[in-house]
This record gives sequence, structure tokens and C-alpha cells, in this order.
Amino acid sequence: MASLQYRPAIDGLRAFAVLSVFIFHLNHSWLPGGFVGVDVFFVISGYLITSIILKDCESGSFSLANFYQRRIARIFPAFFTVALATLAGAAIVYSPQDLASAGANLAFTSLSLANVKFMLQGDYFQISSDAQPFLHYWSLSVEEQFYLVFPLFFISAFKYVRRHLVAILSVLGICSLIACIFLTQSNPVWAFYLLPTRAWELCAGSLLAVVGARSMPGCGVGRASWLQIAGILMIGLSMLLVHEGPLFPGWRAIFPVIGTLAVLSPLAAANQTVERWLSIPLLVLIGRMSYSLYLWHWPVFSLIDYRFYLASDGTRLMLKIALSLLVAACSYYFIENPARNFLNQRRIRVGAFASIIATLAICIPLGVSIRRSNYVNAELADVAKGGIVFKGKAGASSVVLMGDSNGSMYGKVMKEICADLGYKLTVISVAAGDPLPSSTGNQSQLWLDSLAIIQKEKPDYLVLACRWESKLKDDNSRLADAVRALEPSAGKIVILNQPPVLPESATRECVRNGMRPPFIEEHSTGTLRAAANQLVLNLKSPKTSVADIAGHFELPDGEARFLDQSGRQLYHDSSHLSGYGAELIRPVIQAELVLNLN
Repeated sequence: MASLQYRPAIDGLRAFAVLSVFIFHLNHSWLPGGFVGVDVFFVISGYLITSIILKDCESGSFSLANFYQRRIARIFPAFFTVALATLAGAAIVYSPQDLASAGANLAFTSLSLANVKFMLQGDYFQISSDAQPFLHYWSLSVEEQFYLVFPLFFISAFKYVRRHLVAILSVLGICSLIACIFLTQSNPVWAFYLLPTRAWELCAGSLLAVVGARSMPGCGVGRASWLQIAGILMIGLSMLLVHEGPLFPGWRAIFPVIGTLAVLSPLAAANQTVERWLSIPLLVLIGRMSYSLYLWHWPVFSLIDYRFYLASDGTRLMLKIALSLLVAACSYYFIENPARNFLNQRRIRVGAFASIIATLAICIPLGVSIRRSNYVNAELADVAKGGIVFKGKAGASSVVLMGDSNGSMYGKVMKEICADLGYKLTVISVAAGDPLPSSTGNQSQLWLDSLAIIQKEKPDYLVLACRWESKLKDDNSRLADAVRALEPSAGKIVILNQPPVLPESATRECVRNGMRPPFIEEHSTGTLRAAANQLVLNLKSPKTSVADIAGHFELPDGEARFLDQSGRQLYHDSSHLSGYGAELIRPVIQAELVLNLN
């Protein structure tokens, strides 16, 4: 940004935006629309990036290598410092499944695809936020994707169709806005996360940079004053009146965008009152630190909420504010600024690009490795190819883990047990899969592929686990049919019965809001589960054993065992055990795998 005249008020506007996001994440009710601070950032980014490129193009000094070097220096030192620190915190605080999710998110974040990952994962406003410390990286991924394609587009348009640059940017922005409005109605999650439906906000800033004051000839100081005041009011009202949910972004995002354009307008500098207010030294300092504060605050909030969910609101609030400000300040002064100054030097351009390649080469495999180590689940394509195989010692027994997500929740502990025993393990459990036959004759591909693997592998042990309450609800003969088909090819079948299902109130968020154990399984669900577990037990035979998992989580009076002796959650969600819960019944599973097969 050295090529532009510095306006402290822009940093003041950044402070306004980041503090709104910060407050919204502290408590949504305090500033219901505080998340529109991200939209303000998008407009500012589009404006500043285009201003830089335009000025360099007009002087004939634009260089893609220089542009991307500056982006690397500006974005990535703090970006990856926070990412790796977040992963380290997750390794200390999170259960294995949530650590696995953090590892996967690190890989996608490193590739600037966090927005795509979270788009496919769920709604920003409904995701279990304390287990998603990389969630805020979605907006950075949108900007990084924009930075990747926009300079090439802009310099081509500047070179060949400069006279039509305003028209081209306007058409692109309008098309993106229309797509955003219509997609918000049919698929708001996609509209929220995707660059094509967010590009209009960045394009709005770009258009302002190109048009400048020329679009408003004769607009005097008085009119400029009202323009900027109106812009501040529009942003502020958006933060108060816009609410989270499926109606956003859509047309509601227009208001903070227009407000930001009004404040950024070159004419705004004529308004000394608002310009001075936005240039207050404290606001300017926060604005300069806004990137570090944005990066750090969310993982700090998430990890504190996850680890201290039993603590009081006041305790967690003080920890969040104090720790976020501390690490953000340290990051700004000791990482972001020094690294940016160092990496911006032309003499180390090659080193700057090499550093980002090296960092990606570390972070992506690290994230993938952590994902695979802490959550073992096959996809349908894996099963079609023979499953996920962990080799054992020569001549040792072989084990196959089969089931749905209730099978995969034992994947990690099964892998560790088999590694200790030297057994070969093949995982064919698929989350959201249906691995049982159908009495109608229309068989799922997962069942057919699973049966083929068992018939080919002829494992010594076949461990079978599903959410029996739902799998057997409409056809209680399915499991018996599966056992009859599988028994001839397996040395021993071990069926794990189903543990209790927690009520909806048994979450960390509900506990933070005042709920406390005991958590009682709903009567209707408990009745169905007990009936399903009895069906499972009825299949016990010399070749089929039933391991009692449920008994380790059923307490008197219908209470489900929620915490272990160390205060760790034994459930990942209402119907799945956490890694700690699975670890609790390791001896039960291991005992079944060392029984004499004869």
C-alpha cells in the first residue's frame, strides 16, 4: 500500500468492522448483525487492492510477481502462525473426532478452500462453533480466491478495453448480486460461502476505486459530509437490525456494502468531522491490528468455550477478551509487521514464494495426517476398492470393521487395538451408510460391496456396529439376514450393541447456557433402542457374540453417562460416542478380539 496516500480513517473503518465481528462472536444478542463487519472488509479489500493495481497500471509499473509477493507478505505469516497455533491448541483441548475435523480444516484452509469445506459441512450460523476453530477462515479464502483471479482479469481489461472498465466491473458486480439474491432463496449456505455470490461486494470496492470522484461532479463538501454520515449510519443500523440466518446475505447485504462505499468515497476526506472520528489513534491502532485480531479471536473463543464449558459466562468472557487482545497484539508487533517488512523486499522475492510453498508442503500433509489418525471412516469409494487397510504382522489374525457412523466412531480405537495385537484391520464402515441387506430385494451397493469384501477376505473377526434403533425400526429382520449371509465367511462376528441416545439438551452450548447433567434419554427413543438391542442379543450364537457397549453408558433412572472421571465428554453428539467414550470400552472390544476362534 506504499503506492497510495494513507488515509487513517480507513483503518478506523477496519476497527469498526473487526470490533463488530468480535462483539457478535462474544454474544450474538449484543450486536445481532455484527457479522456484517465481514462485508465491510470485503468492500475495503476490493477498494484497496484495485487502487493499488490501478495506480501501478497507470504508471506502467505493475508486476504480477510484485503483487503476489506483497500478498504473501501481508497475509501468510500471521495466517499460518495462527493456523498452526490453533491446531496445537486443538490437540490439547479437543476430543479425537474434533481434532480430526481441525486437521481436515487446516488442509482446506491452507489451500484457500475453507469456504468450500464449510459450505459442504453446514450452516455458518448452526455449526457447533466451539469445535470449528478455523471457521472464520472462510472469508479469507474468499478474498484469496479473489486475489488469485482478479489481477489477471483487471490488467487484461485495463490493457485492451480500458474505456469499458467501469461497465465491465458494473456488469460483473450486478450479475454476482443477482446470483447472490436468488441463491440465498434456494440455498443460503452456498450463497453465504461462495466467491461468485460474494464477488459483488469486492467488485463494489473495485468500482469505487476506478470511478473515484469522477462519478459525482460538483458534489461539494456539505454533500460529501452527509454522504459519509449516511454511510456510517447505514453500517451501524445493519449491525443492529440485520439478523443471522438463511435470509442472509441476499439483498440485505446491500446496506452495509453501500454504507462502506459512502465512507470510503474519496469525497469523504472532505468531511473533517467523520474523517477525524475514524482517525482517532485508538481506532487506527485497532484497525492496523484488525487482521491479527480477526485471525486470533475466533480460535481463542472456540477453544475457551470447548475447554471451559462448565465455567461461568463471566469467566469465559474475561478469558476471551484478555487472551484475544494479548495474542493479537503480540502477533501484530512480532509476527505480522516484521514478516511483512522482511518478505516485501525485492531481493528475497524468490525466498518469499519458496516460503509459502514450503509452508503448504508442511500444513497440508499435517492436516491430512491428523484427520486420518483421529477419525477412521471409509467412503463408499473406499469400500468399492476393498476398504481402508491397516496391515498387521505376517500370520496374525485379521479384522474387518463394518457399519455406519456408529461403526466408524470405534475406528480409531479399533486401529489402536489391532496395532497392539499385530492384527490386520480393514475398515468398511461408512458414515451415513446403510451396510445391511434389504428384504425387498433392492440391495444397496454398500451392502453388496461389504459382503464381497467379507467373502474375499474371510476375516478372523468381523466387528459390526450400527445405530440399530434406526436401522431395524422398519424391518427388524435385516440384521439377522446379514448375519446369515456373513457367518460362512467370517471366523467370528462381534456385534456391538447401541449405547443410549442423549437428549438435545446434552451439548456444550446448552451446558454453557445453564443445563447440567443428569441427561435422560427420551422415553420413546430409549424404548426403540432397547428393543433393537434385544434383537441384537437374540442373534448370539457360537459364531456370533454380542458385546455390551450400552451397559457402560446406562446409569440408573434412565440417565446416560455424559462425563468420565476427568470431566471429559463421553459423547461426540447425541448418538455418537466421543474418542474418550470409545476409549472407555476398549477393554470390551479387545476381549472379543483375543477369544479362541476354535
